[in-house]
Amino acid sequence: MNYTHKIAGSVLSVAMLTTAVPISQVCAGQIIYDCDTGIEDGYNYELWKDYGNTKMELTGNGTFKCEWNNINNCLFRTGKKFDCTQTYKDIGNIAFDYEVDYHPDGNSYLCVYGWTKEPLVEYYIVDSWGTWRPPGDEGEYLGEATIDGAVYDIYKTIRIDKPSIVGDTTFEQYWSIRKDKRTSGVINVASHFAAWEKLGLPAGNLYEAALNIEGYQSAGSATVLKNEMIIGGDIPDPEPATEAEPDENGYYFHSDFESGKDGWAGRGDASVSASDGILSVTGRTDSWHGASYSLNSSVFVPGNSYSFSVMAMQNQAVSEEFKLTLQYKDTDGKEHYDNIASATGEMGQWVQLANTSFEIPAGASNLILYVETASGTTSFYIDDAVGAQNGTKISVSGTSSAKKGDVTLDGSVNVSDLVAVHKYLLGMNKITLESFSNADINDDGNVNIYDLLLLKRQLLNPEKKNESVTEPQEQRIEGQWYNTADISWIDKSKPMVAIAFDDGPIAGSNCPTRIQNALSENGFHATFFYWGERIAGNEAEIKRAQELGFEIANHTWSHPDMTTLSADQMKNEITKCADALKAITGQEEYLIRPPYLKVNDTFKEIAGVPLINCGVYSMDWEGASKEDIINTITSGMNNGTLNGQVVLVHENYETTAQAMEYLAPYMKAQGWQIVTVSEMFKANNKTMYNGIVYNNIW
Repeated sequence: MNYTHKIAGSVLSVAMLTTAVPISQVCAGQIIYDCDTGIEDGYNYELWKDYGNTKMELTGNGTFKCEWNNINNCLFRTGKKFDCTQTYKDIGNIAFDYEVDYHPDGNSYLCVYGWTKEPLVEYYIVDSWGTWRPPGDEGEYLGEATIDGAVYDIYKTIRIDKPSIVGDTTFEQYWSIRKDKRTSGVINVASHFAAWEKLGLPAGNLYEAALNIEGYQSAGSATVLKNEMIIGGDIPDPEPATEAEPDENGYYFHSDFESGKDGWAGRGDASVSASDGILSVTGRTDSWHGASYSLNSSVFVPGNSYSFSVMAMQNQAVSEEFKLTLQYKDTDGKEHYDNIASATGEMGQWVQLANTSFEIPAGASNLILYVETASGTTSFYIDDAVGAQNGTKISVSGTSSAKKGDVTLDGSVNVSDLVAVHKYLLGMNKITLESFSNADINDDGNVNIYDLLLLKRQLLNPEKKNESVTEPQEQRIEGQWYNTADISWIDKSKPMVAIAFDDGPIAGSNCPTRIQNALSENGFHATFFYWGERIAGNEAEIKRAQELGFEIANHTWSHPDMTTLSADQMKNEITKCADALKAITGQEEYLIRPPYLKVNDTFKEIAGVPLINCGVYSMDWEGASKEDIINTITSGMNNGTLNGQVVLVHENYETTAQAMEYLAPYMKAQGWQIVTVSEMFKANNKTMYNGIVYNNIW
């Protein structure tokens, strides 16, 4: 049978999922929050989830809007349910002409999705994804095919005792993963079935084909602007690979990240995002987690040599060993990881990873280029990634025609440049190669506090650059907390919350670093109440927190119940911890969080500074899960009670670190700000007084 039929107001045939609710006919504008199936404008729609927050709004002609958060797994899709009596060859071509405004925050797929029977197969044709490129290491790589003018990697995976259209059972998954992401175009579904068959993946009787947005343990939103499904007609054959030609520079690709991520994706737990012409790599929990780029083997031919280069920079460790690596499979299917280039990057210094003649091993397949580190999990940035003809020397200049100090590249040196350098040193923003050169005032190859001081002196008095600068001091009032917080970065019109961490520093755990990274990478600050007895040997954690702009605070020396102590013992607990902190930070005074949140009148009188308890309990010390902590925070966001509160958490729990890694980018996307206790009070024009207990600004 060979026919052409465009879905618009009619349905050819319908089959139902064994777990689905009865199909109903609805009109555009329907909003769905839980599992549901039905028909709208001739398209079968379905929202499926196991748990979490989901919303799907049907907007007509196969289009829809969707959003999700705090989920495990969810799928939003519109397309066609068939009756499992015909293969793709019987039906003819199936194509989707689509356009999607896609905003994943974590693991997600934009794809055509469906099922077949005899054999039972779940299939994915993935055109874009979030932080994780499916199907990961669990997939069996079978080859690649050129379809719709692009190269797709083809995989097979096996699912054992998992939910399916016939109940829990074992089945295979077929995957086509586009090498270069896109969010609009035409997907000829039948061409993928043909390509799968050529690689030994038999096609069954078709149950479903649908444009699908899927989320897994993530958050995000999407608006399907166009979804025109065409059924029938000739099936386009997978296209033969064509030999690629380099550009005038000899480049096969050049990722400058000016218009987006340029096909780069997160590797492992890492997330990537592009802004200001730089790719940020965050959320790393192992050294091999980084940024990856899938190489087209019809362009980068195994057995031939090529030139590769990428610029890298980190702003968290004293130094970091960067590695440019090629992952590939040999003819026996074994994974290999070959080093292309390495370089040591000092804090705040761009370095080049380059090899002008790297040979891709003969017989290699599934080529993935990626940037990692030799050890550690620091976040980093990359820029100007290039793959070129063998022997091409790739020169990337960090110089600019603008003058020294013009960090914003607006043609002048002014206070905005000072703010840009300050925020860069605090880890709140990043600067391009051009800006880096102009921010390096003393030309020592680094951008650090000395450059900031030189720039500040130049702006304050160009004729006296070498003289010290005395900052104006606020008048101190007896009994009132002298709040020196810098709130220049805070948007006072947006809601904010102070998240305060107890019981650090922590030896032998990566949780404090992960928490600091999650906050700083999203431009946020927090308050850390440090336990004095734990400071010795862990000074680096506190120093790093200070450098990132976090508030350092006092949690007493030995963490006792202060209400059981004498006045002298109380004073000793406070002073001893404060002295240990002063030796690291140089600060004189610190807010105090009473251990166990217990206070009495004597303690209030002895403290000499404000006492910070909390208005929101995370309950992480009582075994709260990552999801519990997230729900506590997001519930307060949703009902408006979180604004202006102090949240109590601890830096020594894995669940807390996981929750912060989710919450920081999520809250930023929702327009919230995470700030220090002092910043929150100052930004809201609230004065704190010594010896008073505060749970919030209200």
